[in-house]
Amino acid sequence: MEVTAGAPAKLVLLGDYAVLEGARALVLAIDRRAKVRMVSRADRVCSVSAPDLGISEAQARIGDDGNLQWQCDEATKAKLTLVDHVWQGMVREGLAPVSGTGFDLELDTSGFFHVEGGVRSKLGLGSSAALTVALASALATSAGHGDVMADRTQWMRRLLHMHGDWQGGRGSGVDVAASVAGGLIGYQLVGAAREPTYEAMSADGLHCLFVWSGQSVSTSDSLQHLAQWRESHASDYAAHMNELGTVSAAAIDALKQRRMQSFIGLTRDYALGLQRFGAACGLEIYSPAQKQLADMASGTDVSYKPCGAGGDFGVVFAEDAERLATFEGAIVSAGMHVVPLGLDSHGVSCHMRLDATSPAARILT
Repeated sequence: MEVTAGAPAKLVLLGDYAVLEGARALVLAIDRRAKVRMVSRADRVCSVSAPDLGISEAQARIGDDGNLQWQCDEATKAKLTLVDHVWQGMVREGLAPVSGTGFDLELDTSGFFHVEGGVRSKLGLGSSAALTVALASALATSAGHGDVMADRTQWMRRLLHMHGDWQGGRGSGVDVAASVAGGLIGYQLVGAAREPTYEAMSADGLHCLFVWSGQSVSTSDSLQHLAQWRESHASDYAAHMNELGTVSAAAIDALKQRRMQSFIGLTRDYALGLQRFGAACGLEIYSPAQKQLADMASGTDVSYKPCGAGGDFGVVFAEDAERLATFEGAIVSAGMHVVPLGLDSHGVSCHMRLDATSPAARILT
């Protein structure tokens, strides 16, 4: 049996940071996908190949308790902590293929890297979340539980907890939601229980392009720093989150109502709020290159803001494609990286072939 699965990357367009406190966020699933291929084998061996991690055929045995017993050096094992975490989560959920057979596992996250001049850099597009979604979906399908993906909201919630545990509970889950749902979504953590929920939104009329600063940024490091500052500056933190959350909600409503001029203005307001927040808490939300972009956008009819934790990707919004193209020309002239990223409307997908040599496939999602 062969199972293939894929899940898209994401970029947070609005609600950065404030989404952690229950604010509404606007998130775009991007057409860079994490891909997983599983082929069953007769023994109880799990063999993992992950070229983007520098791993070729790292092996583990599936123990009687269902856990993976890695037979590789510690450095390789450390690179596979996400795989091990997802596997353990699926075992706890009763969704792992632990029937006595093993499998060859191929992981492909090449779409999450940028190569230029022979230099390969990781893009901050949520690769760990996309890989979690793709791998868990492939494992569930291989175990005969592909039906768990039918209700995408519930599947998202199960995977959010799994990925959130791996992150140490610091993330909002917005990246998992985008990888499961695909398209443009509004995302929010609702109520005291912080129940994750999302709504599909139309991307019609949304004109944007994405600019990469040329540097990779650790979201986990940013969230850890923020948690420490929040503890010592609770009232300041609350004030900034309230401001950002209010503006994000208004901007999302403007987009839904196709009030594009208002939407552009509110994204400018959000960008200014992020600048004040970053200055207050000491986070480099704007890298030097992004500060230059913000200055270039100031006084024009487009808006610019960082995406997510900031420092790496930013988004330019415009009311129409012509204005966007004009500003893109200025960006390129300034020597910055415009990265072509498109909408992924599909979200997680999974295919199964009972006979890996047969062309017949069953599409599960």
